[in-house]
Amino acid sequence: MRYEEAIEKLNSMNKDELLKKLEILENRAELSTEEVKNLLDETVGTLFSASKEIKAEELYRVVRNDGKPLDDHEKTLYEEDPVFGEDYIRLCHDPIIPFVEGKIKEGETVSLMTYRKAVKENPLALLIEGFPEDSNVFEILEKDGFSAEGKENYLLIAKFIKSELIKEEKDGEFIRAIKNLLEGEEACTALCYSHDGGEYAVLRKDVLDIYYCCTSIIICRLDWMENKGEMVEVTPLSHSKGFVTPGSKIEYEEFGEVGTFTFEMDDYR
Repeated sequence: MRYEEAIEKLNSMNKDELLKKLEILENRAELSTEEVKNLLDETVGTLFSASKEIKAEELYRVVRNDGKPLDDHEKTLYEEDPVFGEDYIRLCHDPIIPFVEGKIKEGETVSLMTYRKAVKENPLALLIEGFPEDSNVFEILEKDGFSAEGKENYLLIAKFIKSELIKEEKDGEFIRAIKNLLEGEEACTALCYSHDGGEYAVLRKDVLDIYYCCTSIIICRLDWMENKGEMVEVTPLSHSKGFVTPGSKIEYEEFGEVGTFTFEMDDYR
């Protein structure tokens, strides 16, 4: 929706009616596809799109692959849980959250993948959860006529979107419908959102290699996880030789006697 039109709609929206619509959407199991679409249009559809640059020097993801080493570049693009659609890859700003999000069990062997920034340019990402309440962007919006009521309505819708993003069992089809509403006619290069100290970057597969290069794949066993991911310890078993590039076979070598790796969330916040 156009910026000026969105501000006008949010300013004039009745808060109680909005809350009722969001509650119906939250409990949408009995709604028809058309009813869900209409309610999304009347709520999420009133937001103006927001974006920011992804500046992370490194991004991470964990792939199960039945504990087997990934042997070619195409397999590294496989996404177990394509919440945002099969064209996207979800990565994280730290190597810990992927273990939590993926519900990796102690003793399970997985591939921990590290992607490092490949170019100076930063991908522009759709901020799918909206601006946080304390964002200084709202001071700018006020100068353009955004009222206190408009901000309150905006934050209610943003909170609803956030609740869908952080559900343990995510409704991929519903989240993609939200994404489509916010991005408009042109598919966005990337999306981003945050939760419990973890930041997510969701990039389109066809542009991932432009902005980030996979510098390492570590085959490792999860030894233990403390306090729901505040600290994770893994035993590295083998690692890829060199960068992972399209068209080349991925080769591995043993780590040897290196002990365990410990990742602490405080180091990434």
